[in-house]
This record gives sequence, structure tokens and C-alpha cells, in this order.
Amino acid sequence: MMQHYLQTKEAYPDCILFYRLGDFYEMFFEDAETVSRELELTLTGKACGLEERAPMCGVPYHAVDTYISRLVEKGYRIAVCDQVEDPRLAKGMVKREVTRIVTPGTNIDMEALKDGQNNYIFCIAYGPGMSGIAVCDVSTGEFYLTQIADRRKIYDEIIRYAPSEILCNEAFLMSGISFDELKERLGITLTTLDVHYFEESSCVSLLKDHFHVSSLIALGIDDFKSGIPAAGALLRYLYDTQMNDLGNITGITAYLTGKYMLLDSATRSNLELTKTLRQKNKYGSLLWVLDHTKTAMGARLLNRFLEQPLIDRSAIEKRLDAVEALCSFSVDRDELREYLAPIYDLERLMAKISYRSANPRDLIAFRSSLEMLPHIR
Repeated sequence: MMQHYLQTKEAYPDCILFYRLGDFYEMFFEDAETVSRELELTLTGKACGLEERAPMCGVPYHAVDTYISRLVEKGYRIAVCDQVEDPRLAKGMVKREVTRIVTPGTNIDMEALKDGQNNYIFCIAYGPGMSGIAVCDVSTGEFYLTQIADRRKIYDEIIRYAPSEILCNEAFLMSGISFDELKERLGITLTTLDVHYFEESSCVSLLKDHFHVSSLIALGIDDFKSGIPAAGALLRYLYDTQMNDLGNITGITAYLTGKYMLLDSATRSNLELTKTLRQKNKYGSLLWVLDHTKTAMGARLLNRFLEQPLIDRSAIEKRLDAVEALCSFSVDRDELREYLAPIYDLERLMAKISYRSANPRDLIAFRSSLEMLPHIR
């Protein structure tokens, strides 16, 4: 068993390996010492054929998401090695495989994520003339794509999305953007991907295969030549870390940065749109004043509306027409809010179901939420 542990650890040297042993996930050697220090867990030892006992610490399997999320918040990558066969039927050692890798941008633990905020992972394919940007929230399935000519606007996009993790090509390291500031001030983890992730033909093939289309024209992204490598690289990274079919990512939305009002990082901060200037809290911000939403999905949508003010007249009038309709029928609006109140976070519940990490409580929440939909309709 220890030989298999060491082989698995060798395959994922940049991750802390959570190794399933019965009712616990165990860590050994340096990983055990790191986890023991970071989470204040008791460090024990295990005889494993060496002269000295191997340092070891563990956590209960039913509470593993909580411990993983605490480590991910500190910037660590976690490889989860599960038992993939029934121990009662196993002949010899129970077969184990790494089933997922959890990083700051791929964490789907609902207890760790903030209801009203997206957890974005951001990918940059930096180029001398035009740079591609792809953004995804794995927990909700949202996937966006754009391209930018101005290097300074890349930073503004990073501020707007406030991702927990950034993926980039090596060229981005020469862009002049301060990585120390991204890490220290914004708490963003930066990961550099190999050049093969951004290879155009493989990115095109991957996008077509994932979204089941014969051409990128069907996705409306064929004009975003610089954005396609960013989207493909991000999707490949998610396949590599999540090790499933990413079934909740069903579409990709291309946008032009000129579609929204340009707000640089200083303007966003001073306007206190979603958090206050001094305390960095929602309390006291514009979002705090406006947010009377009943669901986590509505809270995230309102947050996006504030972060991305429209400048297209027809789009603005369409949104105002919707507001007017809701204001004009107060009885219907109040009844609608009653039906929305008991609905759980369907987007994130669907992600957990797609990734096969949902527990019975999640499925019950999903069922009770679906029961409200006929009344709302």
C-alpha cells in the first residue's frame, strides 16, 4: 500500500495527496507535516518498512471537503485518491485512483463558496498584438470568452472577475503585470501552463468535441481567434483536474469588452459597487443596498449586473422593461418571491451531481427546489 502511495505521489508532486484508507483520508511524510501544521491536526506515525515510522495525519472521509477547502484557501493543490472498488469484493489490496484535483479555481464545495459570488478561474493566452481571455465558474457552468488588444485592460478584466486562480502561458510572465500584487493583494493563485495547452488545432478540436458542434461558427466564437486558445487551454485544464465529462458546462458566451462600461480597478474600488473601500465588506456597498434577492443564483446575477454596466441602449431598455413589469404587478411579484425563497442553489447542485460528488442532502435539496418550478412558471 505504501509503495502505491509513493507511486501516486510521484505522479502528482505539486499536490497534497489525500489517500483513502477505510473511513479516513490519510497523508504521509511531507504532506502529513504540512497538513498537520496548516490545519492544526495531530501528527502521528505509521510503520511502513523504513527504519523510522512515516509521519502521518488523517481526516474523516465524511468531512473531507471541509479540510480540503481550508487548504485550497491557503493556495494548496489537493489530489484526492479514492477507493474505486468495493473492499468486500477486492482480492488483495483495494484498487485506488486519483479521481480529482482540487485547486482554488476548481473547488465546488458549497460550504466553502460564497452564495452570492462566483468562483472564477481565469485563463490568459497572452500575445504581442492581441491576447485571449477565457473565464469559467466550474461550480455554476458559466463559460466566457473575449480578446483584448490593450495590455492594461487585461488587468481591468482580472479585477472585474476577481478570480481565485489564473492560468497563463509563459509569454504572460513578460507582460509587466505585477504577479506579487495579484497574489498578495488579491489572493489569486497563478499557474503557468505548458505551450501544448494553447496549441490552436487541439483547442479547436477540444471545443468542438465538448460542445458537440461541427464548427466553432455554431458557438459564435469563430471570430475570436486569440480567445480560442485561451478557452481550449482552460477546458483542457479542467478535464485534467476534474477527470469527468464536465457535463454542467453546456455553453460558451463570447463578448466584446466594449459591450460594457469600461471601469478601471480604481473606479470600481472608489464607487464601492460590491464591497466597501476600507473594510472590503459587502455591508455598506451598493450591492448591499440593492440585494434583496431570494436565491443565490439571483444574488450572483445582480452582482454581475453591477460589475458589468450595460452601454447598449436596446439592452438597457429591455432590462428596464423587465423591471417595470415586476413593479407594475406587485401581487404577482410578492407571490413569485415566496416561491423563490425555498429554492436552493440549483446551479451548484447541478455541478455536484455532474461531478458525482452530491450527497443525499444535496439530492433532497435539488428535488425540493424543482418542486417550486411549476408554481413559478
